[in-house]
Amino acid sequence: METLIETLRINHDWAIERIHVLCDIHEEHEYHNAYSIQQEFNEWLDPKIEEHDIFSLEYIGEKY
Repeated sequence: METLIETLRINHDWAIERIHVLCDIHEEHEYHNAYSIQQEFNEWLDPKIEEHDIFSLEYIGEKY
């Protein structure tokens, strides 16, 4: 099972990669999509912010 830190790293890396992919398409609507992702992850992508408040909910469901 992945840890919270691993999940956060995967999501961070996905956002960066997706922004680059969308911008490389060179279509206006894809620039808007990339901007939307940047806005959603703005706090995470700002290198000046060293700490973040992260709230995580415990998994609700059947255990293995």
